[in-house]
Amino acid sequence: MNDDRLGHAVVIGGSMAGILTARVLSDRFDQVTIIERDRLPDGPEVRKGVPQTRHLHAFWAGGMEVVERLLPGVGNDLIAAGAVPLGLPTEMAWLTPSGRWSQAFPASQRIVSSTRALLEWTVRSHVEKLTNLRFFTEHEVTGLNVRPPGELAGLRLRDRRSGATAELPADLVVDASGRGSRLPEWLEDAGFAAPEESTIDSFLGYATRMFEIPAGFSARWNAVYLQPAPPVHSRGGIMFPIEGNRWVLTLIGGGGDYPPTDEQGFRDFAASLRSSLLSEVIEVAEPASPIWGYRRTSNRRRHYEKLAMPGRLLVIGDSLCAFNPSYGQGMTVAAKEAELLTGILEDCRSSADLPRALEGAQAVIATRVKGSWMLATGSDLRYPTTVGATQTRMDKVVNKYLDRVLAAVPVDPTVSAAFLRVLNLIDEPQALFSPRLMPRVLRTRRRLPAVPKDFVVDRELSSTERRP
Repeated sequence: MNDDRLGHAVVIGGSMAGILTARVLSDRFDQVTIIERDRLPDGPEVRKGVPQTRHLHAFWAGGMEVVERLLPGVGNDLIAAGAVPLGLPTEMAWLTPSGRWSQAFPASQRIVSSTRALLEWTVRSHVEKLTNLRFFTEHEVTGLNVRPPGELAGLRLRDRRSGATAELPADLVVDASGRGSRLPEWLEDAGFAAPEESTIDSFLGYATRMFEIPAGFSARWNAVYLQPAPPVHSRGGIMFPIEGNRWVLTLIGGGGDYPPTDEQGFRDFAASLRSSLLSEVIEVAEPASPIWGYRRTSNRRRHYEKLAMPGRLLVIGDSLCAFNPSYGQGMTVAAKEAELLTGILEDCRSSADLPRALEGAQAVIATRVKGSWMLATGSDLRYPTTVGATQTRMDKVVNKYLDRVLAAVPVDPTVSAAFLRVLNLIDEPQALFSPRLMPRVLRTRRRLPAVPKDFVVDRELSSTERRP
């Protein structure tokens, strides 16, 4: 590793993308500062700046692999705090769009299931131990300081408590402030162009509630995924176990078919799904939270790689590309983008070398989102109400093949393992089109198996353990 130090790096945003970026930069910079609008909690608590915190979050195996390389021991700490390890597909009752239920093949991927609050707090607790990193909380960026000939020199800040303003010099700035990033307007204020944007919106929304896992509950599965099958079936649901002996259950509806957030509407929506499994869970489990809704789910990609930007500036995470969050890709993609900075900065010898080292870096980071963007937008384009793009002939061919993949996943362990590597963002989607896999996919029979008996909720629960 190059031991030359590169000065002061500033990261805008203290969520997963920001703190993992800061961790990578701490290896090369004398000082790393994270600017965060919120007051960061002292434990795994929900905060205003992450409105999705209460909903189900999937941090896929590809993301955890990155975190363990950067911060060894995070996975063990999560489990010690009550997070639940899950082997996929073994421990998940998964109804695919084909109508097939997954079989209990030996686990080919393992994830750790927890609330977003616990995950973020655990990762941040590790990062806070770095001696050259500091959090500058309850401050917001108001603009860029750019010096001739168009090089970023730092940021303008405002204290959200007192209103006082200040300037913060920086040798590198990384915007990881998320979906609501104001960088486009800061660029325009500094005399640069705003980036082109691609937005694809399937008008998907979801509603989430936590439930206590009943005493004595027994089933073959530990998690449930009733996958939507648009355009015919726009509704679905997913439930994972989390810390505190709870389930987090999220109902999903696309094409503007939003799940309600009132008690009866939530129950009726669950009862309308292609399987009664989640509805049966709701009948036997005690609610542990209100019902929360969320509808800000458009895919939005800002094409900074096509833009002449100030030197010493990079963009990652949802600031660059925000996916429909129902697919659970955002945090894992952000982790992979952050790790790319290691290679980008590897040959940089001093702060003066940074502009040269960063030439083309934004384009390299942008390549990391391509596969996930294809999967997310391809799925959303199946809804006839989607705006922002329409299915091309090639989209239709690819989606037809992916339908065959999802029909083979539950009955072919090789296809299942390959698909789960893509779902977990270990392999790119192109892996599903390999010469080794395609013949297996195309010869899968279309006959649908019956629902396995052990997917049904255990009816042996006593009446005192059921909801009234």
